[in-house]
Amino acid sequence: MNTAELKLPYLTYFHRPCRGYLFHGDGESRTIVSPIFETPVDFSSLILSVVLKTIKKGWLLSEVQIRQGGVWSPFFKLALYSAKLNHSFGEQEEDAASVTVDVLRAKTPAQAYRFRLSLQGEMDIPDVFVALTDASAQYDECSAILPAGKRKIAVRPLSQMRLDVSVTDQMRLCSPTSLTMALNALGIKADPLQTASAVYDDRARIYGNWTINTAYAARCGLQAFVTRFQTLAQLQEFLTEKSLIAAPIAYQRGELTGAAIAQTPGHFVLLCGWENGKIRVADPAAETKREVIRFYDAAEFARAWLQRKRGVAYLVRKL
Repeated sequence: MNTAELKLPYLTYFHRPCRGYLFHGDGESRTIVSPIFETPVDFSSLILSVVLKTIKKGWLLSEVQIRQGGVWSPFFKLALYSAKLNHSFGEQEEDAASVTVDVLRAKTPAQAYRFRLSLQGEMDIPDVFVALTDASAQYDECSAILPAGKRKIAVRPLSQMRLDVSVTDQMRLCSPTSLTMALNALGIKADPLQTASAVYDDRARIYGNWTINTAYAARCGLQAFVTRFQTLAQLQEFLTEKSLIAAPIAYQRGELTGAAIAQTPGHFVLLCGWENGKIRVADPAAETKREVIRFYDAAEFARAWLQRKRGVAYLVRKL
């Protein structure tokens, strides 16, 4: 696999266009099919991110297929990207797997994948990241152990609850608000409402399509992709002044002490440090900017993120 020299979390792979790609068509319409990538362990889910550094005129469609026990699935549509609109393709259900918005879930463990990119117009061939979930992995309470010492990353707080939109839309903007805080912290001037407009999935009608959010961050000049973490100890390497993590969490009432909202099936926060057994986060659901930076108990946060959301996250970093 073409991992170059990047530091990547477990079962996350980086693919640059290489000699093994098959190219079909030319001019305005092109299709690129990747080689087959065998995986070191069986996987149960897959998320594909494209790094579109520029979008000129045209669009790009990403698709993926998986192999289970020697049998290939059909290609599943994942996302369409263009300068004017971005969208997923709704529910897709086959014998082998299903796709919901931005995640492919295998019905039985898979051992290989390949992807297909269709380009129309003036579109460069992008780099691709693929994040897999180990089919046999189980959550371990030891995953909540933080790195030694403490770390504090400067983040300018933003509250989604103070954005000039309806109350209903305020509640939906955690992902673009968290991403905007990450962009600003990494030296990219960004506005949460502009980010929200750029990452809106007009098919699913959501602002939290993971791969569309990271594709936008990549167009802002950063390296950004969806990945999965297994432990809080990994923050030592991947949460720095040049590398930030936006993570979705889910919890019931009383399960996350001091939470900005009482309970949620899914909500994004920006991780920005740790100390004294607590995770330092910028939680955009806080009522005011002054309350955005807060600390959550590491064990409670690990269950909300690593267990409930299987450690999925946006990793956004300087090149």
